[in-house]
Amino acid sequence: VSTQSTGILILINTISLLASLALIAFGVFVILRGEEYIPDAGVDVNAIAYALIVLGVVLLFVSCFGFFGACTGKHGLLNFYLILLGVVVALLVAALIYGFVMKSDVEDTVENYITDAFDTVKNATSANATVDQFVAVNTIQVAVKCCGITGPDYWDWDGQVPSSCCANFTTTDATALCDSADAYTSACMSGTEDLIQNALLAVVVLLVVIIIFLVACMIFACCSKKEYEQVA
Repeated sequence: VSTQSTGILILINTISLLASLALIAFGVFVILRGEEYIPDAGVDVNAIAYALIVLGVVLLFVSCFGFFGACTGKHGLLNFYLILLGVVVALLVAALIYGFVMKSDVEDTVENYITDAFDTVKNATSANATVDQFVAVNTIQVAVKCCGITGPDYWDWDGQVPSSCCANFTTTDATALCDSADAYTSACMSGTEDLIQNALLAVVVLLVVIIIFLVACMIFACCSKKEYEQVA
């Protein structure tokens, strides 16, 4: 049997299978290499990565039922596929609602983390601040291309700032300094908050797209069942 809805359902689930593998690969990439591209701003990036991997595995599992159900026309597979889709859509909607409710908590966590990290380095002299303390600040300043919580004047180190404030920063010496005249002028608090907000927005958009995609799958699965019934 090769009808329009069935063919579309097969195509959709093929795309879904590929998308699920991409989600799993992206989650693994974030776990293994995420710290090189995402600043440590108090948000557990690994938790998000594991969530993406779990989502990818679930989509892979669901897509297999949809693909083989559409290919074979077995109502048992298609019915189970519809049930799984309904559960996944409900969970994703719940995740979206939870994300909107917890949005302010994420913002507070980021703000508190940045303030604590920068104040710890600022209140110590450049000579006795630990390397780890400098690394935390350097990671944020390099990723966001900023300097200090409120700008270069935040450091107040006699015209000196951490070298990550300047474009010629190298990782060979985490505690090195550079002249404030050569530093980035933007503030790290607003820059990091914008970066985190953009990342969260991307996750929300991804979830909405997935929900719409799954609802479309449910519609085509119902149509495919009817097409097989008509043929039978």
